[in-house]
Amino acid sequence: MPGRVLVTGGASGIGAETCRVLAGDGWDVVAADLTSAANVTLLDVTDEAAWDRVFNDVGQLAGLVNCAGIRTRGSIVETKLDDFERHLRVNVVGTWLGIRGFLRRHRPNAIGGIVNVSSVNAEIAVPDQAHYVASKGAVSALTRAAAVEAAPLGVRVNAVAPGPVRTPMTAERLGDPEQAAWLDARVPMGRVAEPAEVAEVISFLLSEKASYVTGEVLFTDGGWRGHA
Repeated sequence: MPGRVLVTGGASGIGAETCRVLAGDGWDVVAADLTSAANVTLLDVTDEAAWDRVFNDVGQLAGLVNCAGIRTRGSIVETKLDDFERHLRVNVVGTWLGIRGFLRRHRPNAIGGIVNVSSVNAEIAVPDQAHYVASKGAVSALTRAAAVEAAPLGVRVNAVAPGPVRTPMTAERLGDPEQAAWLDARVPMGRVAEPAEVAEVISFLLSEKASYVTGEVLFTDGGWRGHA
């Protein structure tokens, strides 16, 4: 099905690797990110008008990957309301705006695919990240609801739910030997994932090989969810 695909959070981490993998699979990739970089379209996923501009600029899309996200640490007692709401704005509202914009512009009878990035923590809570856990739980729920509405339009909506992945977002934590050892011990496969391993799953979910898969949250977590 390769056509044009928009990948948010495409400047680094899982998003950048997803752009590389999809390009290798024949997709015409448009990377978008809040961070300025070469060949990256600027996009604040919380900005409705910015989404409209990007959709209008890139033209008809066959695929969308909602990869942009944030994650901070802090107990419920310590977390400020602004930080909690920021996670909802970026991780949930940003994903919703992407889905809505894609579906509004989707041509009748065309085939399309959307992949959202959730997290194993959508189902397995960890301490000091309630704001992140809540936002990713919402992404998983949004994925299932959107799949129901999108199916009659010929659009499949799925999500990938990674466990720990070696990205700039996790660099500080993985750089701490104690925390890195804790994560390795939690994952039955005994290691964190590389971004390419998640990107390949995203590519599968967008591809015709997953033509009858929609409304699914595919855990890519080295067995963490099954082991918990």
